Amino acid sequence: PGPFSSPRLAQTWESTTASDIMTLAYLHKPPGTVKPIKEDRLRSWDDSSPYMKNRPKRGPRGGDVLKLIEQDINWRNIPKIEEVTIHCMPKGAEEDSAALHVAGMMLQSISGVRPVVHRAKGSSASFGIKAGQAISLTCTLRGDEAWQFVDKCINLVFPKIKDWPGVKGSSGDSAGNIAWGFDPAGAILFPEVEINYDMYPANLIPGFHVLCKTTATSDRHARLLLSTLGVPFYGKYVD
Repeated sequence: PGPFSSPRLAQTWESTTASDIMTLAYLHKPPGTVKPIKEDRLRSWDDSSPYMKNRPKRGPRGGDVLKLIEQDINWRNIPKIEEVTIHCMPKGAEEDSAALHVAGMMLQSISGVRPVVHRAKGSSASFGIKAGQAISLTCTLRGDEAWQFVDKCINLVFPKIKDWPGVKGSSGDSAGNIAWGFDPAGAILFPEVEINYDMYPANLIPGFHVLCKTTATSDRHARLLLSTLGVPFYGKYVD
């Protein structure tokens, strides 16, 4: 049976943060406001050639990938944390498997999820990687586990990092997902690693990256969600 209670950060989001985000993102539109005309996202043909008639519109210049359209925040789509992915590619894993084992033990103790091993698809002589060789690990947290991990980062790990300015304002993939990283000095600050520090070889403790996936449709709204939860940002913001 269970779970019998939701994570503390999720309760804070439901009771306080969700209403704060709606207030901060509120845009007042008086009655009769005329919406500005937006240009088409897809480019049309100029019909200068008979081969261009009745053809589907072209994608944007520089690529065929369209960014998500930022939606106004209302009570139906308040951004929240959906998933957290932890990725680690330990240094020296291509030469000694001990580095991969130590990284797997550390990630499993931090996240509570058994990591998935990823193998190289092809060989690379310059990096000394062979096809099929295990080189990286990934842990995926969803639901309450994702909320608990972000809560742990905000309240237990971030305040301990010395001279840490915060997460870069340019972090994001234009789809509402924000990433940050921990070096080996930051990885040992997690309570699960700190209490059993003697169990890990000091020269094999790796750093790792954290990708926080949210339900927001833009980096601006994702940054607004994480900043209200307690994640500090610095530098120039890139939306």
